[in-house]
Amino acid sequence: MKRVKFHLTKRFKPKAVHAEALFIDDVWEIAKTKLENKEYDKWYLMTPANYDYFKGTFNTSLPLMVIDATLRVRYSLLKCLINNDNKIGLHIHLSAAMNLTYAEQKDLISKSIKWFKETLGFVPKEVVFGWWLYNHDTKEICKSYDLKIINQEDYNSIHDYNWLGIIEDDE
Repeated sequence: MKRVKFHLTKRFKPKAVHAEALFIDDVWEIAKTKLENKEYDKWYLMTPANYDYFKGTFNTSLPLMVIDATLRVRYSLLKCLINNDNKIGLHIHLSAAMNLTYAEQKDLISKSIKWFKETLGFVPKEVVFGWWLYNHDTKEICKSYDLKIINQEDYNSIHDYNWLGIIEDDE
């Protein structure tokens, strides 16, 4: 019953995108249309700090430098189209097994925030963790960065790669 209630109320929540595949040209083309039409209230963006995730999930052979450069250009355009820093947050995948140490989590989060600030010119205020997985250490690290953790029940989300129709979103 709890799951049914979640799905019924979810559609009335703000709409957000977990942007994981904007380095892929087909996904980016769809994203530009959705940005211009203002279809989503929030965009949670991954950074090259998650390069291993990009390689594993999207089976890409693109070098880190290429993904980094591509995301810098595309995220800068995204920021211009949105024109509101509060509508952009951070998306980070830690580990599906949540077996990262405190130091490993802090390193990934700090690298993501640093890249975000260098690229977009501001520090994000919110973060969404992949697979909704985080632990006490993660909470402490986010608190030290004044970074609010957003949970699944907070909004209605979709992943950008779902626009290609190849993977269904179960969120």
